[in-house]
Amino acid sequence: MEEYKEHIATCFRLIAEKQSKGSIASWDTNDYKKLSELVKESSGTLLSVSTLKRISGKVNYSSRPNNTTLDALAQFLEYQDWRAFVADQEAIQPRKEKVTNSGVWPKFITAFSLVAAAIIVAFFLFRNEKKIHYVSDDFSFESRPVSTGIPNSVVFDYDASSAEDNAAIEIQQDWDESKRIQITKSDSIATSIYYRPGFFKSKLVVDSIIVKESDVFITTNDWIGMIEQDPRPIYLDESDISDKGKISITAETLAAHNLDPRTSKVISSFYQVKDFGDLYTDDFEMSATVKNDFEGGVSACRAAQIFILYDGGAIGIPLAKKGCVSDLTLMTFDGFVDGKKNDLSGFGVDFNDFVELKCISKSNKLDVVLNGKSVYQMNVPDSPLKIKGITIHFEGAGSIKEVIFKKSEKIIYSDNFLN
Repeated sequence: MEEYKEHIATCFRLIAEKQSKGSIASWDTNDYKKLSELVKESSGTLLSVSTLKRISGKVNYSSRPNNTTLDALAQFLEYQDWRAFVADQEAIQPRKEKVTNSGVWPKFITAFSLVAAAIIVAFFLFRNEKKIHYVSDDFSFESRPVSTGIPNSVVFDYDASSAEDNAAIEIQQDWDESKRIQITKSDSIATSIYYRPGFFKSKLVVDSIIVKESDVFITTNDWIGMIEQDPRPIYLDESDISDKGKISITAETLAAHNLDPRTSKVISSFYQVKDFGDLYTDDFEMSATVKNDFEGGVSACRAAQIFILYDGGAIGIPLAKKGCVSDLTLMTFDGFVDGKKNDLSGFGVDFNDFVELKCISKSNKLDVVLNGKSVYQMNVPDSPLKIKGITIHFEGAGSIKEVIFKKSEKIIYSDNFLN
């Protein structure tokens, strides 16, 4: 029948208990956003707020969630996968047995159980610990970059005076909980440096609970190139990436920074993050002509990843040599599609020549097209989300020949790098 619905209900009950946020029925959008981030951290799978609301029963939804989604929820509860979670729940269900009241021993056990239960209830009712429930409206939190380009410092204006005196108060740069800075309730200003452009959801965190969020939009003046390193990338000059009708990060440029993609993993990146105007996820076409220029050593798969950034997330299109598609991960609006569990062979390409990628969004479907062939379709959220930029990353060295964004066949942005 539909036993899976009972298991999903149990799963979300356990998630609510783990979060100490009360019944799922009382959750708001911020609670679901936090869960989305925590699930991604624990499983590597990004589940959107709308997906979590649907499968938790917050909004009407009749279809069975896919296995990737269920596995991610189970892994958040520290199970290997959904099958392991279901097996565990079925194993611990109490067996229905006939109960008799004959004899003194069962009556003694029942009486003892009632006394023990009364003691436990009294303990929880009368203990002196006070659980603080913070209300978002009692706090304020706003952000403002000090300039354009990168690196870029962001000033946070906040009011956390409603927090308890001994509360731990932090500002988190984005979804990554490791990127937190300690602040105090007596202050009202804090700053943080962002080393990469993009659209981020910064957070005011009190005692590990997110009480406020603020959008941070770090833009670029034009295309920029960088070599990825943590925490600070290597920024390249415009002259380092300009290359006769294309932009490139070459093996020679990497060698100038003592990096060799044959012996270590090196990621070369291009960013164009800006307000494209009236361009939203429900109606757009993006074309990009790209090529991974390096093959050999640990970079033999010649992988590339194209991210279309939108308000609150990104679409991530992976490319690689045909023999390496098992290692690919596709990022959709709803989450991640793992190449080890799904057939992503359509994303295998021949980088001996440039590859033309198109993403076409119409009628709540986004069609991914490679060299004129449709290779994947994904659902698009009903509510339009503003497109914020595009980033393109190569394992080793890579080039971009052209990038175009259209809306209803009208060109909104175009660059063929001829100037």
